Amino acid sequence: MTRHPNASDRTLKATVATLTALLVTVAVPDVASAALRAAAGGTGGGGGFARFVEFINRLADYTIPIGGAFAVLGLIWGGLLFVAGDTRAGRILGFVALGVGVILLSKPIAA
Repeated sequence: MTRHPNASDRTLKATVATLTALLVTVAVPDVASAALRAAAGGTGGGGGFARFVEFINRLADYTIPIGGAFAVLGLIWGGLLFVAGDTRAGRILGFVALGVGVILLSKPIAA
């Protein structure tokens, strides 16, 4: 079994880079904290991560009323099928309950 000659070089370079990053994080935590803060869009830099988080929060704000309307429609549809004796009613009502759970958890998931 022969190994590619560059495979060990790449592995060595990746290991050295990882160890260097770990050493910088441990030895100088202020630098690592500043880099994370800058990536998050906080003070010390202009990263785009804060805009992304704001977008996700705004999207989660809209999921609750829109998802609530669809949940009511799903409950009505599932109830009508249940009254009619359709065998799909339990499955539909189960999916509606699952959807309501996702809707109610959309804001905490986004945060």
